[in-house]
Amino acid sequence: MIIGIDARPLLTIPKTGVGEFAYELLSHLFVQDTKNTYLLFANAFTEQDEMPFQEYANVQWVITRVPNKLLHLSIFLCGYPQLDRYVANRAGVQSIDVWFSPNLQFTSCSKYTKHILIVHDLSYYHYPSFFSYKGRIWHRAVRAKKQITHADVIITPSQHTARDVADVYEVEKERIHIVYPGVCSHLQSDQKHTVAEVIQTYNLPETFLLFLGTLEPRKNIDGILDAYRCSSYLKKKIPLIFAGSLGYKGSLYKAMIEQTEGARYIGYVDERDKHGLYARARAFVYPSLYEGFGLPVLEALSCATPVITSHRTSLPEVVGDAGILVNPYSVTELQTRMEDIVHDDMLYSAVQEKAVEQAIRFSWDVAVRRCMELIEHI
Repeated sequence: MIIGIDARPLLTIPKTGVGEFAYELLSHLFVQDTKNTYLLFANAFTEQDEMPFQEYANVQWVITRVPNKLLHLSIFLCGYPQLDRYVANRAGVQSIDVWFSPNLQFTSCSKYTKHILIVHDLSYYHYPSFFSYKGRIWHRAVRAKKQITHADVIITPSQHTARDVADVYEVEKERIHIVYPGVCSHLQSDQKHTVAEVIQTYNLPETFLLFLGTLEPRKNIDGILDAYRCSSYLKKKIPLIFAGSLGYKGSLYKAMIEQTEGARYIGYVDERDKHGLYARARAFVYPSLYEGFGLPVLEALSCATPVITSHRTSLPEVVGDAGILVNPYSVTELQTRMEDIVHDDMLYSAVQEKAVEQAIRFSWDVAVRRCMELIEHI
């Protein structure tokens, strides 16, 4: 089979959870599948030899250099180019059997090509206020409903998102398939930096509470800060470290962190530094208001770091009984559980003991095998 892949999510900088998901999935897919041919589409001014996956003989890049706004406008107004036909023509093949979209994007495909679409979450539908005006316009223009209702196969990273897609867009459940992601390879790589190197790089204390993720409204940054500010015990006992890129309203959250005694923002961290951060943290605090999966939670679990997270959306699926679930809207509950994990060593040990066991239930190899089954039987 010839499979076209929309590889544009790989090029988003800084890399988001969607980009991480796409990269890890494709990395493991190309190792396992040497039979099918993969044509990767990107619209970028990056040179082809700088693209990933060059080492695989059955992987070929098709790169355009059209301004994104022009490409998006053309697809929005005219449905052109049909990406499957365009990529096939550029690659010198007659047709593509399956078009694989790792995320919602400006996309147009011909009716002759089967379409597999990954829908990570419906945050744009439920919580438009979590997005900037530009972000809200983008999600309308991309025509999510049309893409989702017309896709032959829909993949979601959690049962929560699967139910959400079925309920919101009235999609038959038979077309929706759950493929859980695995632990990101950079946490297991020999190239990851040691804990000592990470501590020195960021001038970190002996231990701390950690948030790692994009600073944006749905991550409940203000809730974490409120819980920490309300606790004289926490402020005296342990620092609160925030790491990650600045998203919508990120500058506001950064200022709030800087104005909070005991809290500190260390910026976006190198992928090789994440293991050291998680491993040194007393606990990972992630009371997100909405997640389609929650990769940072799985990352923390894989590093044997106790997790305090939300009892909402997909997060209970990720942590199982290996984490501490809280109502993200209750500052008092969050404060109490943060204090508990700091002063109660028995609770800390009990949660830590379950963390890795829970994390190993999620595997990219299993995810890839499931995706290959869906591709082959579409």
